[in-house]
Amino acid sequence: MQSKPLQMQLRFTLLVLTALALAGCRDDFSLEADYQDVPVAYAYLNPDDSRHFIRVEKAFLEAGGNAEAVAGIADSIYYGAEDVTVILENVTQNTSREMERVNAQDYGLERTDGIFAQSPNIAYSLTDQELPLFGGNTVRLTIQRPGEEDAVAETNLIPAIEISRPGEMVRVDDYPRPVAVVWSKEEEAAIYDITIFFTIRELYPSDPDRNRTVQLEWPVVSGFVPGPEQSSSNLVSYDIQSESFFQFIGSALEEEAGVTRRFQFFDIQVAAAGQEVLDRRTLENANAGITSSQSLPRYSNLIGGLGLVTSSTSALKEGIQFDNGSLDSLEAGIYTRDLGFR
Repeated sequence: MQSKPLQMQLRFTLLVLTALALAGCRDDFSLEADYQDVPVAYAYLNPDDSRHFIRVEKAFLEAGGNAEAVAGIADSIYYGAEDVTVILENVTQNTSREMERVNAQDYGLERTDGIFAQSPNIAYSLTDQELPLFGGNTVRLTIQRPGEEDAVAETNLIPAIEISRPGEMVRVDDYPRPVAVVWSKEEEAAIYDITIFFTIRELYPSDPDRNRTVQLEWPVVSGFVPGPEQSSSNLVSYDIQSESFFQFIGSALEEEAGVTRRFQFFDIQVAAAGQEVLDRRTLENANAGITSSQSLPRYSNLIGGLGLVTSSTSALKEGIQFDNGSLDSLEAGIYTRDLGFR
């Protein structure tokens, strides 16, 4: 069981992908070679965020070195304060600003566990007040280092999307009838994730101190690319099979004596990312399968370096209810009848 994550934390999780994995995914790039200063950048920029973060690191390993050991040393993966200048430019608005080198831990953003140094968690940041970003704008990232050519990437920011369906109440007891999720189409958005968060109340009549509210996180689909039948000039749609609602709840909860469960509501989140994410996935999928080289090709839209600089946005529709028939199926249906729903 998981609590619903903050949208900003979700986006930053995407931002902190590992530099080593990207740099080592193509045979013609060697980490263990003559010294080269190779900047690596990741950014999922959302114009709705009040503060923007970009990860900029360096990827190199001198001959004879140990990659895992070097990755655990902060000075080996991060540029020093005087070694790099990171500039974010709103090309559409003709404004730019140098980003501040910060420890993202100071903003409650921890680095994902792994071989890389956990602390400090260096990133480059500025507030939206310092450089206003708007949906539809083109932005450019420039990484400057003394004596080196600039590394540059551009992306188009996705405007906010709006979920129009489902409505405030849904029927899911009719298994052949899917639940349609419909949201506004933005030209800059290319690939989507859909997640549902269920809120359920658990009551223990013999021990009220154990009463609690639990949340279940259901990743309905990841990396959804709509086809012609799922996309019009201004809307995108995705059908969720009604039966799968009960299948998920039935697998996520355990039978427990003495508990009464009451379904409260569910929230639905649609997250969108830019064309760069789709391009990277397409490139990787093209080399998958039993006839592949088993070495993923390297995707990067950072000219003069490596990385992924793109845009993201998400919409959350809250408080959606099951109708009475669906609540009855939750209580007596084959997937959930032993879970104590009343």
